[in-house]
Amino acid sequence: MRIACLPQFAQIACLSAFCSLGALSTVSAEPERIVFAHKNWSDLRGVLNVFEAARAACLAQPVTKDLPKRLMPEGYQIVSSSLHALGFETGSETKAVVLSRTGDEARDFAEGAPPYVELTFATDAAPSGECRVAWRRKWDYSQEVGRIMDSMAVLFDSWFSYALKAVRVSRPDDGFTAQEEQYSLLSEWAVPCFGGKWCRVGALLELRRDEGVHLTITRSEEPVGSQDAN
Repeated sequence: MRIACLPQFAQIACLSAFCSLGALSTVSAEPERIVFAHKNWSDLRGVLNVFEAARAACLAQPVTKDLPKRLMPEGYQIVSSSLHALGFETGSETKAVVLSRTGDEARDFAEGAPPYVELTFATDAAPSGECRVAWRRKWDYSQEVGRIMDSMAVLFDSWFSYALKAVRVSRPDDGFTAQEEQYSLLSEWAVPCFGGKWCRVGALLELRRDEGVHLTITRSEEPVGSQDAN
């Protein structure tokens, strides 16, 4: 496996953000308003914002009816999942809502907005509800995009594991070849979460030279096991 290093300017830009990774690992008993502490750029800083949103929204507590208002970041709005994804209301009972900067998925992605959070309310089949955080942004760099892509692809598992105290449960990738035009990295993790248990979390990182970065983190109801996470 070839390990590419971040360009010097990207290392400098990300150094302060990387030092904050350990702060994301605390699981709180009370809902906290999501705060994006880092500049929303297509590098480690943007990835850290996604980790923070996932920690606060998906891992700290189950989904309840009052959770969206308690989590909503400054400048965001709460819309139904159908309005966010389709642009119109379906008329059926709202089973999921989205915390979004623009209120529209296409606009969120087109404008490179900070991540949005989709919260699916609890049901008998999923008593803890479900949670998804998604972010897409074009590259903020005109040069060295290939090296940044390589670095993100190689280092993502380490970032994820350290930031969220996560243990990968899916098979790791065999390796990478530098200067690929795109990467699509799918992984599953056991992550400490509410109730002192382990939650099953999926991560999809897509890196494309001509499109940018797309990261989605999803907590499902499916448990990892009954062992104590503490």
